[in-house]
Amino acid sequence: MGCAPWRWLLILAVASLLAGTAAAEVRLTLTGVDGEAAENIRAHIDPAVDLDSDLAADLYRDRVRSQVTEALEALGYYQARSQISLRSVQGHWALSIDVDPGPRVTVRSVNVRVTGAGEDDAAFQRLTERLPLRPGEPLNQGDYERSKRALRNLALQRGYFDARFTTARLAINVAGAWADATLVLATGPRYALGEVRFSATPFRRSFLERLVPFEPGTPYTADAVADLNSRLLESGYFSDALVETRRDEAVDERIPVKADVVTRDRNTVTTGIGYSTDEGPRTRLGFERHYINNRGHRLNSGLRLSTVRQSVDARYEIPLADPLNDYLALATGWQKEDIEASRSERYTVSLSRRQGFTSGWVRTQSLRWLDERFSAGLDSGTSRLLLPGLAFTRTRSRGGIDPYRGDRQTYSVELAARDVMSDLDIARLRLSNTWLRSLGERNRFQLRADLGGIATNDFDQTPTSLRFFAGGDQSVRGFAYNSLGPRDASGDVVGGRYLATGSLEYSYKVFGNWRLATFVDAGNAYERIDDFDPAVGTGFGVRWSSPVGPLRLDFAWGVSREDVPFRLHISVGPPF
Repeated sequence: MGCAPWRWLLILAVASLLAGTAAAEVRLTLTGVDGEAAENIRAHIDPAVDLDSDLAADLYRDRVRSQVTEALEALGYYQARSQISLRSVQGHWALSIDVDPGPRVTVRSVNVRVTGAGEDDAAFQRLTERLPLRPGEPLNQGDYERSKRALRNLALQRGYFDARFTTARLAINVAGAWADATLVLATGPRYALGEVRFSATPFRRSFLERLVPFEPGTPYTADAVADLNSRLLESGYFSDALVETRRDEAVDERIPVKADVVTRDRNTVTTGIGYSTDEGPRTRLGFERHYINNRGHRLNSGLRLSTVRQSVDARYEIPLADPLNDYLALATGWQKEDIEASRSERYTVSLSRRQGFTSGWVRTQSLRWLDERFSAGLDSGTSRLLLPGLAFTRTRSRGGIDPYRGDRQTYSVELAARDVMSDLDIARLRLSNTWLRSLGERNRFQLRADLGGIATNDFDQTPTSLRFFAGGDQSVRGFAYNSLGPRDASGDVVGGRYLATGSLEYSYKVFGNWRLATFVDAGNAYERIDDFDPAVGTGFGVRWSSPVGPLRLDFAWGVSREDVPFRLHISVGPPF
């Protein structure tokens, strides 16, 4: 059956209409301004539009004119003029904007005042000095809004929940090209933190309160709430924690705090295998009881086996005033070593107190009983020592498990005296420092220094675990682990009274997580200070930032010896 003529006309009309509604691209050409003004104009204009008719084009051009004016006034150009043209060109729309911005308004004065309980709050005074809206600067209305937002946010962060602006005015004189800003924030009262309510846990209330970094009645800060959340997670007792404040339940301007916590599994068993050129293949089995009682006591123990070292240890921890940073530890252990010509078997029992400070320093006071049977070359014996000790350590780093910047400092001393349950008089001092710095993304430098000294009336009876040796992955590369130091008449390394080693390493990022490194190490252990004769090792290596930490593969040569020994060093873990 044929199609009637009027139906063909209808089909053609619909097809023509559909073709007319096809989207056409808008291409913008902007002249007369650049930089911030040009970026703001482009940000205000939306080129993704459908212009299917001349009427739609006219409406779009009028909208663009308003958008250009708005974009320029936001930056203080109130006398700007613009020429705008829009025409269809070969399947797209050409939008041309030529701008004469005219003079820009300058901020003449900024008057910021805080009234109410926050008037004397130093935090507001510091913020006022750092607000983005400043006298003498070109006007940017975004700076005005950011200044208001910063004041409001600080009020919320510091517990002024009833704060409001009684005056928020930006007066603009277009003819004079100046603007005056006035912001008056009435803070109202400052709320305080109330008592912390915990969800169900196996711990007594008095212990949980020691995890809280503030007392009820402390002025509210968002940082204090976040700090409590972090401390709960870092304590090791909980697998999850969420701290919330209940502003709607405030009584007498005190806000109750709710801590929802999920207690972690009571016991954890860990296993691990590894390899290093210092120890060879090694394996580890660990057990930790994360909480023994409702006072937060905990126990961990471990078994470690390698070809040169075997050990078993156990450690019982008792949290004190600050469970995260202050605790007592009672530890005991057995360890056997057979390295080069030195052998030892020792039993230890120790009591220590570890305290962390806000400066980042950690102080450890200890009392250690050491019972060691040892042999080093021709020396052998058994020593029993009661060693009080003091150590200070600080570690700072940026970059997670593969830091690009940081340092670690360790200073320790241990003493023993024949008059106090010991077989000899001894004082042992150890100083260690590691610095890591990066220059740009690709260049990284690491500097390490280790110093040590022993004062004793009978070095032959000094256990090998207290003597100093050098050589190995973390010492002078190019030489075997603990292969450097004074030798006896048989030529065996027996360890020294003094230690001095240093290392300088440079690495360069080649691609992805891979780096190439070159290094030079020097140092030794000595019988006397004037015996200083450093062994030198140098070489190159490969670094890979793996998911479990940096992997280091080093090819090193002991260049200070005539036979120039070669060692391949492999190790995993952060530099400090």
